[in-house]
Amino acid sequence: MKAMLASLALLTGATALAAEPTAIERLAIKDECSTLLLTYGEGLDETNPLKIWPIFTRDGEWSADANPAVKGQAAIRTMWEGLAARKRPSVGIHAISNIRFDVIDGASAHGTALVTMHRYNPDKPTEITSLAANMLIKIEMQCVATPDGWRFDRMHLTSVQVAGYIHGEN
Repeated sequence: MKAMLASLALLTGATALAAEPTAIERLAIKDECSTLLLTYGEGLDETNPLKIWPIFTRDGEWSADANPAVKGQAAIRTMWEGLAARKRPSVGIHAISNIRFDVIDGASAHGTALVTMHRYNPDKPTEITSLAANMLIKIEMQCVATPDGWRFDRMHLTSVQVAGYIHGEN
């Protein structure tokens, strides 16, 4: 599908694609953007920066809550590599749902999704006392067509945490 969209973009030119995509093109764009989001989720679950930073544009932006935005693919890579290197007392499993993308044109789509995060200690699986969600996160994202395929240009996370839970410490 990626190859087909890239070929279509080259043949028709970005301005033609940016006009009004057909119903099939809209579905393909939503699929590409949803696949990026699910790859992001896999990267979170596996604590694998190699699945996270490449899905952003070179000047993409990632932000969470009121924290300053991390701007640029290189900075996003550095941030996620730092997080992956840090030992934590537990790891997270992320369940992504309510994925919605509104195709703006043939070159961009805006999306939202909800994520519930569950924590557990992989070294002591018998000590799990609850698999209740620790956080509910709303993701807002902008997905754009690039010469390398679809990428996130912007992703912002807004979280609500369970009382007593401190993300990155529990």
